Amino acid sequence: MNRPHTVLDANAYWNTYYADTFRFGQGTEHILDLLLNVPPVRTWTDLGAGSESLLWATALDAHHLTAVDVDPERLATLTEFARTGQPRGVHQVALALCDRDLDTFSDRCRSLTSTLVADCLTADQLPPRVLGVDLLTQFGLLGLCQSPAHFADVFTRLHTHLPGGGWAAGANWVPAHPKSRVHLTRSLYQRAARAADLHLLHLERVPSTDPQFPFVWTYLARRMPR
Repeated sequence: MNRPHTVLDANAYWNTYYADTFRFGQGTEHILDLLLNVPPVRTWTDLGAGSESLLWATALDAHHLTAVDVDPERLATLTEFARTGQPRGVHQVALALCDRDLDTFSDRCRSLTSTLVADCLTADQLPPRVLGVDLLTQFGLLGLCQSPAHFADVFTRLHTHLPGGGWAAGANWVPAHPKSRVHLTRSLYQRAARAADLHLLHLERVPSTDPQFPFVWTYLARRMPR
């Protein structure tokens, strides 16, 4: 199945969206604020991570982060950035928004303990150990699905191994010209969450100042303990 790609290649995307300028009004601050509601966790997997996991990590407290992405170049960028332990401008603003200090950021960098090259939209290719974690996130990944049925299927399969009490969070940007991307709606998220046996704690469509992506959907969910 052919799938739409991100708007820029790995290096250009990293330097455009995750360099020195924090782009207020494009949903990032809303996502960080939402992630602050997640309690400390031992294990966290970021699906379709790209090179951006450590931005979201500023709002989280996870001991072991696994970043999964189909593009090894993006994961290499993330790994090298974690090795340096030095926040870029966008991360410094995120730290301030989350009331975190530089020592906290160093801890977050050390939490990146593994990466995995895999196509997350083909969820049956992912090992259960990657999905059976305390926190499962995706930022932009599910928006690349091509139809409501594809979205619901991937969402359900990705969360199959989430344990009781496990958390799920994410965001998907809505393109101004969707082409082959799925049309995201509230009912689509709600149906997918029910199928995955997740309780939606938050679901919101936030306006964005980015003309290419004028809205972003954010959600926080939990599999209730049995």
